[in-house]
Amino acid sequence: MFDSHNQLLSKKVTSLLFSACLVGGVQLLTGCESQPSPSDDSVSQADENTTSAQTDTPSSAADNNEAVTEQAPTSTETSPTDDQVVSPSGYQKLGFGQVVTPALLADLGLTKQESDNEQCYYVSDSKQSYMDQAYGKRASVLYQVIDGKVALITIRDPKTPFYTGVHVGDTATAVMNAHDDSLTYAVDKYAVEGDYYNLTANVNFIVTNNNDVGTLLKPEDIKMNDANDTLPIQIEYHIKGGQKLSNNIISETEWTVDNKRALKGEVESIDIGIPEAIYLVEGCS
Repeated sequence: MFDSHNQLLSKKVTSLLFSACLVGGVQLLTGCESQPSPSDDSVSQADENTTSAQTDTPSSAADNNEAVTEQAPTSTETSPTDDQVVSPSGYQKLGFGQVVTPALLADLGLTKQESDNEQCYYVSDSKQSYMDQAYGKRASVLYQVIDGKVALITIRDPKTPFYTGVHVGDTATAVMNAHDDSLTYAVDKYAVEGDYYNLTANVNFIVTNNNDVGTLLKPEDIKMNDANDTLPIQIEYHIKGGQKLSNNIISETEWTVDNKRALKGEVESIDIGIPEAIYLVEGCS
């Protein structure tokens, strides 16, 4: 009887253990299926990283491209080659003091303007011209030749670059600022009744004698700043449409702040050359 009871109890325990194992196994399987897959998680994260990288990279490249695009024109516009800027060295292939021959003019494509004066005349490049509202088509740059040598260069086109940064059409104030107010003032003797005047700067020399403004400087009146320079160079800005001062001539040392600030008008043309050519305000006549 006891053995029979033990056998019955053993069967019940076995049955209960089997049921428990079965339930546990089902729960284990269910739990495994419900857990997030590590591989799915990694793929999802990789997708996010890829999407982020694809979004960020083009934006950065675009920003860099925009920066390059904005900077490139500035470099081109502000850095012309030396021979394309009128300066104390000259312009293009002609320098001050250079001997001018018919062969050189032909080689450079320069044309001599009509003149009976073989000691003083002008040449220009027919390919360099602009349209002036008052005069029509004009030469952008003129070269003045005195005694067979380049003596002066005249700029008439607003687009022609000048080494001081001043262009035709700029204000008298811009001229004063470019030279730190170190200029002399004189009214053209042919425009005393008009609204024209000139502002003149000495480029590479000082005047040693007390010469009157507007007089021809002689070699003994000049001291070069650099012993290597062979020719003294001056700049003369011709101002039009401005307010003249009461004095027809004012030297650099006589300027007052009120005088300088009272100047009006704009640059009509720019001359750069030796003092003799600057003095010949009427040109070669």
